[in-house]
Amino acid sequence: MTDPLKILVIRLSSLGDILHTLPAFAGLRAAFPDAKIDWLVGKSAGFLLSAVRGINTVHTFDKTTVFQSTLRSPLWSLIRRLRAEQYDFSIDFQGLLKTAFLGYMSGASTRIGFPKNLVREPPAHWFYNRMPCKPEKTVHVIEMNRLLAGCIGTEIVKAELDLFVDDKDTGYIESLIEKRGLNNFVVLNPGGGWSSKTWKPEYFGQLAGKIQRELNHQVVVTTGPGEESLYEAISAQCSPPLPIHLQISFLQLIPLLRMARLLVGGDTGPFHLACALNTAVVGIYGPTCPVRNGPWGRNDEVVVRTLPCSLCYKRDCPADNACMDIGVDEVFAAVTRRLEKTI
Repeated sequence: MTDPLKILVIRLSSLGDILHTLPAFAGLRAAFPDAKIDWLVGKSAGFLLSAVRGINTVHTFDKTTVFQSTLRSPLWSLIRRLRAEQYDFSIDFQGLLKTAFLGYMSGASTRIGFPKNLVREPPAHWFYNRMPCKPEKTVHVIEMNRLLAGCIGTEIVKAELDLFVDDKDTGYIESLIEKRGLNNFVVLNPGGGWSSKTWKPEYFGQLAGKIQRELNHQVVVTTGPGEESLYEAISAQCSPPLPIHLQISFLQLIPLLRMARLLVGGDTGPFHLACALNTAVVGIYGPTCPVRNGPWGRNDEVVVRTLPCSLCYKRDCPADNACMDIGVDEVFAAVTRRLEKTI
């Protein structure tokens, strides 16, 4: 009798990129239902994997321990745990030197990763011994991740994602929705990990007003820690009733977005969470490519302003986010079109 395969998935961060890796993971789990599939994730993003069914063991990497060189350091303890598993495959979905090195140090006999012309840090490919060919045209990162997973030796088919949230968080969101009287609402998420990806909060405020007045939909604004000023700028543009402000955890967004009609936002974690949940979205894009990083659903909408410097993938813009200076009417038209498709 052949022992079940042991597979190590490596994707440390960020939340959006982990979400983009989940379809490949789901395909692996469907293709190898009896395999032991573990995930190596960064400490700050590990909480997201608690919502993912089918992972056998989550290993956590703490980057602050990298320079602790003693054999008893957390890093070396992690490496010893990985090697003890005797993985058949490691699959590095991140393409950094550190992730490639961790795959190598895991002792996996077959180490899968992207080739030199696709990894973020080209020397990472030295650590792989199986790599896919680069597609002839730009494809969505989800398809790239499926292609990478397919290097394990079988076609990775599309499989249903199953994101789980505990009853406590679900109950909390349901009570909030009931308390606020929400039943037909659009979510605006104005924040972003990169300043270059953010649309002006004043524009979000004007959009919120148009959605409430002209479409008769309630508006919920979600923000993360330290983003209170974004809601203040949004509400300053609105007449009563003001949009409802919710500061909730990332996992609490799951039940909220399942009940929402639509989410509007940039290329951020909450946006891709909505995509993973099959919630309708309108994406506002500038420095990143919507073909590669855009919505997952074919009916979803993207609004993008193309400039000579577009698709730069820079976290900070020397041109004052010129590519994100997109008119409110253009975004509102996309919102209207997308809502019409959900009726």
